[in-house]
Amino acid sequence: MVKYRIPLIIQCLIFLIPLNIYMWGDWIVVDLQWALFRYQQSPFGNSLIPGYKDINYIFLGQTTGLYNILSILFWITGGVLLIIGLLLIIQANLDERLILIKKASIFTVISGILFGLSALLRFFGGFAIPVGVPIVMFFGWWMYKEKFEPDRTEEPLDDKEPAVPE
Repeated sequence: MVKYRIPLIIQCLIFLIPLNIYMWGDWIVVDLQWALFRYQQSPFGNSLIPGYKDINYIFLGQTTGLYNILSILFWITGGVLLIIGLLLIIQANLDERLILIKKASIFTVISGILFGLSALLRFFGGFAIPVGVPIVMFFGWWMYKEKFEPDRTEEPLDDKEPAVPE
């Protein structure tokens, strides 16, 4: 059971890693983006923008341009896939099923790819540095390759000794 907790801790830590750093213009707007929100500094002030507000900006017509809209959609989809991966790992911890960790790792790798595509699409007009994207993809690959087996300590150490002391 203990080895199943390692993917759970790692998947939770992914939400704390800043994934992308953006800059538009001549350092006019600077963003730090995490999986579920982004922090923006601009001449108009500092903002904490959750993902659902970016979706609202698209629906209200405040965000325009194909690259910006696709970037937001890739980012939101990557965040949703990370949440699905976290829920699968929680279920794997409850049921001790290795196959759920493998599925969660696939969701994690795909979300890393989507976060990277989001950074590439936001590159127009400035620069983007995907600092946390390789980490997300590495953790997803590591969870997929690792053999998580539950601890079995109930077996006696020697056949001559009883399992329960008398």
